[in-house]
Amino acid sequence: MVHSHLLLITFFQLLLLSTSLARSQTFVDLRNDLPNNTKAQLNLRCGKGSDFYLKLGDHLNNSLTLDQDFVCNAAWSRWFTTWDAYHAERDKDHHIVYWSVRKDGFYHSWDGSKWNLLEGWHTE
Repeated sequence: MVHSHLLLITFFQLLLLSTSLARSQTFVDLRNDLPNNTKAQLNLRCGKGSDFYLKLGDHLNNSLTLDQDFVCNAAWSRWFTTWDAYHAERDKDHHIVYWSVRKDGFYHSWDGSKWNLLEGWHTE
């Protein structure tokens, strides 16, 4: 009897731990919405990862478990920028942070439908 109670308590502790860990995970969804006639590819580097190209219309999904800023660099033709794809203070209460990369810059959303331009492109 004591053994079964101990197993039950352990089970609920593990369930509580896994639920709290699942809630703390955030996803960054980044999509390439540059114009269809774009010849130059969108080059990205996020976090400590390596460079990669994101084709027109494609999405990149990163999962974050730490509550700290997640910085990305982008280059497209002669344009470049660095921005916080996840900013802990701004995004902490949201499970998914959406980004739409467009000709005039980087649009942020928490629901994938209402967009705000938060970062523009730079050039030398």
